[in-house]
Amino acid sequence: MRRTAITVLTLAAALACGACGSSGGEGAASTSAAASSSAAAPSSAQTAAQQCDTQTWPQKMPDFKGKVLGDLVVNSALCFNITAITGPDGTDVMHDAAGMTKPWTVASQTPAAGTSVTAKTPITLKVTAAQQK
Repeated sequence: MRRTAITVLTLAAALACGACGSSGGEGAASTSAAASSSAAAPSSAQTAAQQCDTQTWPQKMPDFKGKVLGDLVVNSALCFNITAITGPDGTDVMHDAAGMTKPWTVASQTPAAGTSVTAKTPITLKVTAAQQK
C-alpha cells in the first residue's frame, strides 16, 4: 500500500504541477519552478510514509462512501492498501492516468466501513463521476 500511496501522491503532485503551466515568460523561470516542485515531491512522499509507519493496526475501516476520491488518496485513505479503483463502466481508474484527472466520488467499498483491517488488507473502491455543483 505504501508504494501505491506514494505513487498516487506523486501522480497527484505531477498533475497539479502540470495544471499550473506557464502562459509565457522566461524559460528559466519555468525551469526553476519545475525544479522546486520536483524537489518538494520526495519530502512529501517521505512524510506520507512516516505517517503510515506511526499508525497501529488492525484498525476499523473508515466509511469512504460519498467522499471525493482525490481527497481520500492523499488524506484518510493514504495508509490503507487500496488495490483497485473501478469506474462505473469497469475501467481501471487506479492505473489510468487520464482517469485520475477526472473528479470521482466513492460509490462503494470492500471491505465495509467498520470492518477491522490490517495495513495489508486489500481494499477495493468503486467510483462514479462527481456531481458538479
